This record gives sequence, structure tokens and C-alpha cells, in this order.
Amino acid sequence: MNLNKFKKYFFIIFAVLFSGILSAQDSQTLYYMNRVPQSTLMNPAMQPTCNFFLGLPVVSSIQLDAGNNRLALTDVIMKHPTEDSLITFLHPDAEFNTEDFLSKLDENNFFYEDFRTDLLSFGFRVNSWYFSFNLSEKLSTSINYPKDLMVIALQGNQDFINQSADLSYFGVNSTFYREYGLGISKQINPNLSVGIRAKVLFGHANITSDFDNNALSMYTSRDSIYLNANAIVNTSSPMIATTNADGDFDGFEVPSYIENSETDSLIDLALAHNNMGLGIDVGIFYKPIDRLSVSLSVIDLGYIKWDKEYVTNIELNGNYAFKGIDVSNEIGNSNSDTDPFEEMTDSLMNSFTVSNTASSYTTTLGAKVYIGANYAVSKKFDVGFLSRSYFYNSNLNQAFTFSANVRPINGLSASLTYSIMNGAYNNIGFGLVLGGAPFQIYVISDNASAALWGHKTTSFNFRFGFNIAFGCRQKSKSKDTPLLKSVFY
Repeated sequence: MNLNKFKKYFFIIFAVLFSGILSAQDSQTLYYMNRVPQSTLMNPAMQPTCNFFLGLPVVSSIQLDAGNNRLALTDVIMKHPTEDSLITFLHPDAEFNTEDFLSKLDENNFFYEDFRTDLLSFGFRVNSWYFSFNLSEKLSTSINYPKDLMVIALQGNQDFINQSADLSYFGVNSTFYREYGLGISKQINPNLSVGIRAKVLFGHANITSDFDNNALSMYTSRDSIYLNANAIVNTSSPMIATTNADGDFDGFEVPSYIENSETDSLIDLALAHNNMGLGIDVGIFYKPIDRLSVSLSVIDLGYIKWDKEYVTNIELNGNYAFKGIDVSNEIGNSNSDTDPFEEMTDSLMNSFTVSNTASSYTTTLGAKVYIGANYAVSKKFDVGFLSRSYFYNSNLNQAFTFSANVRPINGLSASLTYSIMNGAYNNIGFGLVLGGAPFQIYVISDNASAALWGHKTTSFNFRFGFNIAFGCRQKSKSKDTPLLKSVFY
């Protein structure tokens, strides 16, 4: 079989099936930590306690998220039954219950990973107005896979006799982009604030499956397996698409300036403002009665249009009927120069065509809706509830968080949270803010409990940063008070 042909089919299969979330997910715990200026990223109506902040370049906000909707670490990695080593669930010696594994899956499942860093950020208050700016780099990747795929992989196709397994929602969405955000919050009165953040986006690279037009299926009869594919993968990157003599897609080449590490060209690439998009965040913060506040925000409503100049649209089409392999001519014939398995592979590859075009396309950000309620037990202690609805790739990911937040002394605040998310109920998180003016450091995680029982967790996130802030100090009104009262009241 031609190696180049194999490579191009492998790329399509890899892109559609295995490439490794969409818009980044902010930490739930951050929402009610209003001493951290970055909390406005989750609701632009909120106004931080500091009158001015400047985020240190790159390190002012670094966030990492990874996880999936159903599986814990011990579902895929386990201890070898007789040796001192770790193995995956696919290892032949794994003590693995297939039925139990499959029962944990939804009809449509996903993995995700997100990374975010702020290259520049600052904010300041002018009377009842608060203005903020952020220049951020974001990388978000998600993989969708249907339960039918895992059933076929682990149990074979006996459950699909005379019926089709639908694999259409098998795909990937990965986006690397830059965000310029300008936020404005207005305190209309002591009980009501509204806010908006306008964002200009520039895409660096993208690979995404066209879920609306993809058709991947496998039909099994008593004596044959029928494969049908009509899959589209859109890509945008500096890579150069190549074609063969027939004009079909043949793979990608690395540009010479990247391969040769040409500094000027790489700098131009990093600073390029191609693939423009727009986004918007809106929020409201309201206190209906004394001590109680409710809030609502919609984050990451937006899109990126990927320019034709950098786009490769790859389309895989074809049908294949597998009726078994005839090895009768190979039995007892050591001189045979044919390989039935290679012939079958060639036949499979020849049944599908891979074409490429260069048409611009548009991807959307993963919109999130936050609904929160907070009750101030005292000036130093409050409790809160937060609901997050995350929409992407025709999926809805729901999460709920309960929080307790305390500000015992100037320069110290802490939060303890419990979250239900990604099919797991063991997410205990924390947030810690040290310092105020002029230096502030914060550390936040929604599931710090992963350090204790990480083998049972379905996700992980971590956020930290350094800020320079002014106008944060609050004068104490009492002295020589009991410890418990001074901490919580």
C-alpha cells in the first residue's frame, strides 16, 4: 500500500476521531472571589474591591483545565494484577469489567483540555464605573465520541446485527486564538450593577469537525459489514496542504520559515491579526433584599471567521463492504507473493476519496450561562450557589457549586467549595488570596480534592496569578475582639 496514501487517510481518521475543549472554562470557585480582579471575567457586572489593578504579564492569570464527562482515572488506568506497574484497560491482563465500563458512558461523550494566560490586563474604577482590559491567549480542545464506538471496540459488532451504529458525532474541535477584551461595569444604584465586555478575537489555528454535515456509520448484516463515510474536517494553520497527481489531498508540509526557525517570520506569525472574530459577555448583579444578591451572566457569545488564505477543507467520502478475507490460496502455498490483508487494506482505502478545498468557515465560542445567589452572613462571611450551563458541539454540560467565602483580615480571603460537575460528586475546591495593595497572589481550584482521591475524579482545574493592586485596604472598626468574631464578623 502506498505510504503517502496511508498517511493522508490516517490524518483524516486522526482528525475526526482522535485529535485532542471550544471556549475555556473558568473556575467556578472564582465567581464569588471579588477581591480577585479576574472574577469580572465570569460576570462583567461585578466590580472588584480594589480601585486599580495591573496584572503582571503572563503570570497574572494562568489557567489549566482537563477532564471528561463520565470516566474517572481508575476506569482507564489500573494496577497490573501480578506486577508492580500500571496498565490501561485495554491491556490483556487488565481486570476489566466491560459492561460496567460501558454503563458509565452517555450516548455522546467528550474529553476536553483548556489553557489560558493573560499577556496584559488592568482595571480601574471611576466613581460608579469600572473599566477593565485583557489581552489573552487561549487554547481550547474537545473530542466527542459516541458510546456506539466504544461498544464496537470492546464487544464487537454483535449488538448491531441488521442495524446501523451511528458514529456521526465522532469528532474534534480545537482552537488557539488571541482575545482583546474591554469590560465596562456600571453601578446604577447600591443594589444594581450591569456590565458588558466586548471582545475582538484573532485565530491562530483551528481544526474542527463539521458535525452538521458529517455522516459516519457502520451497518452489520449476517455476512457483511458496510462502512459509510461523509466526513468534513476544516483546518486553519500555517501548514501548507499538498495534493497528489490526481489533485487529491496528500497531506501537509511544514513551511520553511518554521522548519528553519526564521526568527523574523516567526515573530510576524505570532503577532499576526488574521482570522478575525467578535465576542461579547453580559452580566447583571442585583440585591433584592438586604444581605441577599442574585446574579446572571452570559459569557463567550461569539465567533471566529477563518480566512480562506489559511484554510484547508478536507472531505472524506465513500462506501465499503467487507465480506471477509479469502485466505484459501495462501494455505500450504509458501511461494505466494500476495498478501490478502494488504489487498483488503488497499481495497478499503481505494473505496474512499479525500479531497481538499480552501473556503473560509466560521466557528463559534462555547457559550456559558452563570446563575448565582449569595447570602452575606456578615461583612466578612458569605455563602453562595452557582449554576453553570455550558453549550458546545450540540452538547450541554451542567455544573453546580456551593461556596463559603471568608475575609478574616485585610490581605487574606479564602473560599471553600463543593461542586457537582462532569458526572462526579466528589469535587471539593478552594480559593486563597494573599495580599492586597500593592501585591496580590491567588490560587484557585474547583477540585483540589483530586490530590486526595485523584483516581476517582473526572476533571482537574487549577488557576493562579499575581496582580498589582491599589485602593483595596479596608480599615478595621473594632479592636480586641474575640477571635471567632474577628474572623467571621
